[in-house]
Amino acid sequence: MKSTIRWLLLGVFTLVCIFFLSNIRNAFLSTQPDQIRVTLGPDANIHKISDQLPGSRVLNDKTGLLSVPYGESWDYVSKALTIKGIYRASTVPLERPIISWRYYGYSVKDQIQGFFQGDFGKFRSPYNRNELSVIGELPHMLLRTCTYFIPGLLLAIVLSMLTAMSASLWRRLGLVLDGAQALLVGLPDFFLIVLIQLGAIYATKFLGHYVLLIVQVGDKTPFLIPFLTIALIPSVTIYGTMRVAIARELGQDYVLTAQAKGLTRSEVLISHVLRNVMLDLLSILPKATTLALASMAVAEAICGIFGLGGFITSPAMQSVTSMSVICMSLVLLAMAFHVLYALLRKKFVVRTGEVASQ
Repeated sequence: MKSTIRWLLLGVFTLVCIFFLSNIRNAFLSTQPDQIRVTLGPDANIHKISDQLPGSRVLNDKTGLLSVPYGESWDYVSKALTIKGIYRASTVPLERPIISWRYYGYSVKDQIQGFFQGDFGKFRSPYNRNELSVIGELPHMLLRTCTYFIPGLLLAIVLSMLTAMSASLWRRLGLVLDGAQALLVGLPDFFLIVLIQLGAIYATKFLGHYVLLIVQVGDKTPFLIPFLTIALIPSVTIYGTMRVAIARELGQDYVLTAQAKGLTRSEVLISHVLRNVMLDLLSILPKATTLALASMAVAEAICGIFGLGGFITSPAMQSVTSMSVICMSLVLLAMAFHVLYALLRKKFVVRTGEVASQ
């Protein structure tokens, strides 16, 4: 019970930290948080305009400079543009960007108040520019992401286990796979994704017809590129760990005993060694899942996919108030996998060094 409470508190602490970190961009200011500038028509009066913007005050008649409540300059710009007689409204740029913890605190407080009122943020769709509620779109983004994330992660686990076992059975194949693993470890995620995209483009040119969707178009979402990225990059990490774990187990006394009883190397590997490396597999899976999530975000960004990772990494979404909600949703997804791995470790792990049964 104490362990469960401790892990729950750790999860809550992690979510709180993610919330504060996802808002850190609000600490960097390049515009005045309490001033706007308006350009008026020939018949407009700035004092009358100010009366139509409650809370504002005229600072300079000639330049159209208005003072507004702290932190609400963008809201007042939007309001000013709806008033007749105003041709243009904008925020006032600072001479140089500054770090303002006051504005950071204001933005965090404003978001928390919105959460308690049921407002989890809104954003404009990158496709039709309609304003959308993040809570309404979150299930669609989660489903889109999981469509290729879960199959890709499962393929990474199966692929890495099969290649590690094959490398342990056949020495020459093991040398080739070890070399490939060393090469892939040094490749950046985006480079691998670009190679897959280029392959799809050249295949389309060569065959003369459409082969593979490489960017999201409307509701059509690329599958193969993020799927392969998620499958290949974590599998490299899992393969390296399992290769060492299997080699360690093959040097144990129980393997020699089993082979002395007439079992072949492959039979020993499948019947005994495989069970004894489950702890190593379940220990590396949290790190592999984190790599898969990072790869997924890069793939969604490059392919223009509107999923959880694509939302976070999209330049068009960097200033929306719903960013912290999406970040916490992604963390909750990662935490769900970590809890699953912890339960599997508790239930299925067999101690290393098992004596081979007859």
